Amino acid sequence: MKNMINNTRQNIVGLPVMGIDLASPELDYTSVLDLSLMLDTARNEERANRAVVFAGRLEAIASFILKREMTGIEAAEALRIEANRIQSEAEA
Repeated sequence: MKNMINNTRQNIVGLPVMGIDLASPELDYTSVLDLSLMLDTARNEERANRAVVFAGRLEAIASFILKREMTGIEAAEALRIEANRIQSEAEA
């Protein structure tokens, strides 16, 4: 059955099917754990990078507010504009 599915997939795309069969008795679990560890590391690095970018944006908006000596209402509006900008970037 597995060969039939793989042959069908290969004929559809023209490329062999690649992946890890978790049900396979020959599975090397160390490679799965290594892959999981690499993915976790990449995710954590990306989170750290995003935190640095976000902290930089907060610092920039704080400087902007102070430089212009904005009132509380003006500062809140500036924060809303920045929040909309961040949300637009996330949706892109």
